[in-house]
Amino acid sequence: MQLQPIIKAKLNRFREVRDISDMKDSIVFEQFANEVILSNHQAGGISISDDLLNVASVGGSDDMGIDGIGIKINGILVESLDDAKDIVSGGNAAEIEFIFVQSKYKNKFDSGEYAKFINGVTDFLSDTHYQPMNETVKKWLEIKNYLMTNDVILLWSENPIIRLYYIVMGTWNGSGHITAISKKFEDDIRQLNTYGEVFINYIDTEKFKILCDDNENRFSKVLDVIDTLSLTEVNNVDNSNIILCYADKLMQLLVTDDGILRKRLFNDNVRDYQGETAINESIYRTVEREPENFVLMNNGITIICTEMKSANRKVTITNPQIVNGCQTCSVLYRAYRKDVDISNVVISAKVISTKDSEITNKVIRGTNRQNIVYDEAFECTRQFHKELEELFEALSAEYPNNRVFYERRSKQFADNPTVKSYEKISFRILIQSFVSAFLNCPHKGHKHESKLLQEFNNKIFIDGQSKLPYYVSSLMYSDMEKMFKKHVEYKDLKTYKFQILLLIRKLCNNDQFSINDEKNIDLYCENILPVLHDTQKFEEIFISAILEFNRLFHSWIDLKGETYRYGIKDTADFTNYMLSNMCPSQKSEMIPYRGTVIKISRDRHNQYYGFISKHPNNIFFHSSDNRNIDFEGLLNRDVIYDIGHDKDGTREKAINIRLV
Repeated sequence: MQLQPIIKAKLNRFREVRDISDMKDSIVFEQFANEVILSNHQAGGISISDDLLNVASVGGSDDMGIDGIGIKINGILVESLDDAKDIVSGGNAAEIEFIFVQSKYKNKFDSGEYAKFINGVTDFLSDTHYQPMNETVKKWLEIKNYLMTNDVILLWSENPIIRLYYIVMGTWNGSGHITAISKKFEDDIRQLNTYGEVFINYIDTEKFKILCDDNENRFSKVLDVIDTLSLTEVNNVDNSNIILCYADKLMQLLVTDDGILRKRLFNDNVRDYQGETAINESIYRTVEREPENFVLMNNGITIICTEMKSANRKVTITNPQIVNGCQTCSVLYRAYRKDVDISNVVISAKVISTKDSEITNKVIRGTNRQNIVYDEAFECTRQFHKELEELFEALSAEYPNNRVFYERRSKQFADNPTVKSYEKISFRILIQSFVSAFLNCPHKGHKHESKLLQEFNNKIFIDGQSKLPYYVSSLMYSDMEKMFKKHVEYKDLKTYKFQILLLIRKLCNNDQFSINDEKNIDLYCENILPVLHDTQKFEEIFISAILEFNRLFHSWIDLKGETYRYGIKDTADFTNYMLSNMCPSQKSEMIPYRGTVIKISRDRHNQYYGFISKHPNNIFFHSSDNRNIDFEGLLNRDVIYDIGHDKDGTREKAINIRLV
């Protein structure tokens, strides 16, 4: 089939980066289309992972006429039921979207094929299912059914949105047969009394190219403005202005052709939309009730772009990024979605045209400094992660046949076809593999990265820690993924991949270590690296880990009973059983917490007590639990410690405090 040249180039690039040269063109196109659509929905501009793309690409036998499925909760695309539960577990309002994709490697829209797609989606969304479905579709149905439980329904902010994408590499001509099928579908969904708005998108060649450009933020928009004010000249800044415009005109920049917020505009914003908080509700009320006062009460937004031109009350902005003002833009979009009249809402925007990344970083930090922004929002901008990225790059140069690169910034390798998708380590993989392999918590490895960052805030990414374990756990994960692809006979065990990752680490080197002892942990990791870079040796270790996991799995069931067969991947008791029974002579080491002593005082009995920094609440300590440390001069010192509890078990306290 003859594709439009730009799309053909992007498809070939996709094939090369994903390393799927032997796959049929039609199947490659299905996966490529799924990536394009889901990337358009991805929060924060994070690259679509191989795992997400694999589970989203449901095409094949018993696919119900659907090629791609995505579920978005509070702006986050989920990969699994565990992801969905993690996001909903906070008890916050849940905003849900179901995304369905059908893509055809053809140049004509076909009403028969479209009807098959519509029937499959209707069956999926209904309470009763008649069509056969493959295992991947069933996993998505499991997530959908969870989101339909009474406990989750109570959290809905509105009924779930349905989005359909029918992609054909031809020209959409407004087929009456297809639009009639769509109207019938909308009526059928309305009668279910479960779902909210339905958006159906007919994507032809031209629209598909626009979606590709949107994903790369390579587009220009012309804004009608009320007025502009030039700012003073700054080195390495090509142009800078303060502009005033009406909010309905700003929507031309914020919203895609199919009506969704351009999430990638906010890649460099330190916070995603925080939901219906008190502040955001106040902004919304101003938009709704006092639009003329909005410009007086709102700080406006900041836009970084590569080029800006202004003339005749029009400003052309190329490749924009909104680095401050995500909350404001999201509230305006929410009002726009609810048909609130925003044509009288005036907003101010600082627009800076520069290609200097250092200036961009300074603007991001400067414009967000006045807001309450948690440290973890800046996590990947910290020097620790920059040095980690450099370590990955240096070691990949040293071992060119077994490379991994830390993708610290979103899509930073997008223009580098020599870096394959399986060689990229996202922040998600970095934290999940490290927590599983080096903190002995594979039962938590499946959790969403935001949850892990909060839970292990005082154990990971600590200044002074060795960075080599982060590289080793990531490389180990990458090597393990290759083995799962090679040994398809073990595919059913991939559910327990984080438990297997821990077993691999123990089989490579079962010595004791402390994660905060840089010298010894480096030696420990250096003993593992030769195994990871020897394909034959690693394959032997991988198979041994698989066999060991099977043995432990069955012995656990024999010990506990059949009912304990299920849910072991997120059970701490099984992790402890696995560690102690794999190596009876060496019990799993306790990984200490780390923090800074921020207060010391004496109680009425003249004994020392104080607090150590810990997120989200600082932790209390008392000299009665820490008799082997000198409290004189301890203030402002970095320490490691274990966690104990008061007699009634309700309050955590730091015990066994040691100087770093």
